[in-house]
Amino acid sequence: MNALRSLLSVPLVKGFQLWRQWRSLLFTSIDHQVVMSNVSEAGGLTPRFAFMAVMSCGIAILGLIQSSGAVVIGAMLISPLMGPIVQLGFSLCVVDFRMMGRALLALLAGLVLALGTAMCIVWLSPLRDATSEILARTQPTLFDLLVALLSGLAGGYAVITRKGETIVGVAIATALMPPLAVVAFGLAIGDRAIASGALFLFMTNLLAIALSVTLIAKWYGFGMENSPRHTAWQAVVIASTFILLAIPLGLALRDIGEQTWTANQTRAVVSTYLASHSASIDQMSVVRSGDGYAVDLVAMVPTYITEAQRELSGRLEARLPKPVSIRIRQTLEANEDGRRNRVDLDGLRLAVNLLSTQTGELRSELDSLAVARVHDLLDGIPARVAADTAHRRMIAELPHSMPDEEVARVRERLHAVVAGWSIDVVVLPSPEPSAPPPPTALLPESTAAQSVDAGGPGRQRGRR
Repeated sequence: MNALRSLLSVPLVKGFQLWRQWRSLLFTSIDHQVVMSNVSEAGGLTPRFAFMAVMSCGIAILGLIQSSGAVVIGAMLISPLMGPIVQLGFSLCVVDFRMMGRALLALLAGLVLALGTAMCIVWLSPLRDATSEILARTQPTLFDLLVALLSGLAGGYAVITRKGETIVGVAIATALMPPLAVVAFGLAIGDRAIASGALFLFMTNLLAIALSVTLIAKWYGFGMENSPRHTAWQAVVIASTFILLAIPLGLALRDIGEQTWTANQTRAVVSTYLASHSASIDQMSVVRSGDGYAVDLVAMVPTYITEAQRELSGRLEARLPKPVSIRIRQTLEANEDGRRNRVDLDGLRLAVNLLSTQTGELRSELDSLAVARVHDLLDGIPARVAADTAHRRMIAELPHSMPDEEVARVRERLHAVVAGWSIDVVVLPSPEPSAPPPPTALLPESTAAQSVDAGGPGRQRGRR
């Protein structure tokens, strides 16, 4: 037994010595004073920081209310939040409360400026609906905590080694500026659920990133002069913070996973049932309701399914572990014959309208021909013809000098040749010498008349 222990102790001792040598080389490769100077300079409250915070959150809220991911990414690119967060993590590592106060002051000022700017934009904007980009940042889960943890580790490494600060700054801003803008949106429209969910995500990312920077800074030898009490205090703060954040985020992730599984199972049951009735799902939503779930279904059916509510409720209760209430709205779907008949009716309606138009045009042409025909028949006779095409009526006014036999022949010819019209043949009276000539027999003023004059003087006579 002693021989075995001696054999095992040799590689363990050598491994520990190699690890200590590697750590010593790692510490000596980093200029701690230069890094701390850069961190202190980059995390202060300056006019540049305030200006970039306002611009970044303004761009972020505009991208969120328009549901434009590209605009949101633009806000991430100019976000200045990396400096104070990294400074907060380093201050916790080296236990410098003065540095921690400067970092918190810068973060608080940036928070107030960003919220004020974003809320003013929302108040002035006509867009008040929560978009998908906004709703995506109101339900944080354990995955968001992991994203913040990895971003903080990468950010701390980049700051310490002075490699790729800009790219890592974007990664950190990804987790902070959009949730902060969503908080402003929720406050502006008075929606506590949106504001509280986004605020929880913002604080989760902020604390996780700062504590991750503390861990990576500790790994590179910062704060090695701290007392054992300070080291224990740091460990307790970091561990308790991550545990307190992980519990609600883990529960939220579990609830989302359960809701996703329930929605998939519900869709499978509903699809199978509707397929047996030659129907399909038009819209369906599954949301948590109390201890169970509420299903809102819109189905496209060829004929109304009378027992759909009862049968689907029974199938879902047998399939799912939690109670489910379902609401079904059935929309009748036209079959192929119905669609074909509707197309035929539409075509017939268009054909009838076209035929009516062509008939009206043809009638107008015939009316014009009838008037022209009357004019041709009266060729050489000093007569006047007035026509009312709407009522298909004509008045032919013959001169008073025309003999009675000629008037009778004109009347017979007009009635025989122009069919379908009401024709009045009028012989104008001879004017009195002392009196003004009587007005010509006219059609009613409301009719649209066409007149053809073939006038000439005649003898005094009037008859019809």
